Amino acid sequence: MFILWRLSRRAMLCTIGSLAASVVVFGTGARAQQRLAKSEAKYQYRPNGIQRCEICLQFQPPNRCQLVEGDISPNGWCQFFAAKENAQ
Repeated sequence: MFILWRLSRRAMLCTIGSLAASVVVFGTGARAQQRLAKSEAKYQYRPNGIQRCEICLQFQPPNRCQLVEGDISPNGWCQFFAAKENAQ
């Protein structure tokens, strides 16, 4: 026996949209994570005070970032800076 639920058009579109977004976000599997453009991350090639890429959790030596695309400077900075524990 089938149970039919009555969904409003809005609820149905929201559900379909959520499912589609899940496929886009989680369905990429082995593909590399999409990185942000430097302009989107507000990246700059100089530190912001004592904050700099080389002491950030996202930094991948010698010159990469998990969040920002392309090469970066270890002395650079972006709005997503998060210091490593015991960073100096």
